[in-house]
Amino acid sequence: MTEQNGLHSKSNGDHKDEYLFNKNQLQSVFKEYSLKDPKLVDNIYDKKYLLRPLALSDFHHGFVDLLRQLTECGTITYNDYLKRFQQMKQCPNTYYVLVIEDLTSDQQIVGTTTLVCEKKFIRQLGVRGRVEDVVVHDRCRGQQLGKLMVDLLTQFARDVCDCYKISLECKDHLVTFYQQFGYDHEDKQNFLCQRFKTLSTNQREALE
Repeated sequence: MTEQNGLHSKSNGDHKDEYLFNKNQLQSVFKEYSLKDPKLVDNIYDKKYLLRPLALSDFHHGFVDLLRQLTECGTITYNDYLKRFQQMKQCPNTYYVLVIEDLTSDQQIVGTTTLVCEKKFIRQLGVRGRVEDVVVHDRCRGQQLGKLMVDLLTQFARDVCDCYKISLECKDHLVTFYQQFGYDHEDKQNFLCQRFKTLSTNQREALE
């Protein structure tokens, strides 16, 4: 592990440690958060959890398996993962996938959440944020790691990405959890969803 600008990161000369976004963008958020939670020192939490952007190598350290604890993921090969990673990285200032690496367990990824920043024409070319895919490994729950990730990305959306609004979707029993970070129901606002039960032509062709 190496240290740059106060942040710890992996370094083994392998291009597979490429990050989805610049880890130094998180530095100011980590610094401010550490003032209220001294367990966070630079980007190390509780002396054993490393917080950083998603890396290419995380495919081999349980990232996709962790997402399966949240929802169905299908069959994802390394080439599939690499293609999606590159697609996301080619959209700068849009996709921020934060992960928690367990330094005591062979670099296993034990937590993740995603901030998606949607660029608008409204609100004087404003940016609207969405928090998605929040999950902590079942063996690490109860250690405030979910709270840590959501709190950090919410602050990151406001202070670094200049979002005028940030939202998320959750099940009823999680509403109270997210309200502690300032999320709440908006008057006269409804979330509607349509799920497509059949594959599109492009999806069918990709499976053939």
